[in-house]
Amino acid sequence: MPSAHSATVVAVTTIIGVVDGVGSGLFGLAVVFSSVVLYDAMMVRRSSGEQGVAITALIKERKSSVRLPRVAKGHTPLEVVVGSIVGLVVGLVVATLSLT
Repeated sequence: MPSAHSATVVAVTTIIGVVDGVGSGLFGLAVVFSSVVLYDAMMVRRSSGEQGVAITALIKERKSSVRLPRVAKGHTPLEVVVGSIVGLVVGLVVATLSLT
């Protein structure tokens, strides 16, 4: 907590928005890229993490000799939102300092 991936992409997008303007093509690309990363952190990685927990439980229940997989649970929506807020603040600070 919070999501470092979310914080990083939102900070970069914020800096691009402040420096190049929100009407620039680069900012548009950054928004699309950020959206993909945020969606991945919240939905795809979370879902695959839940599947990993279920598979691990099944392997243990069956007392299988299969090696237990490493399970990365992904992020909850709250972790992604907090990471995004941290990224926004960091991006604003860095962009402001770089313009002075």
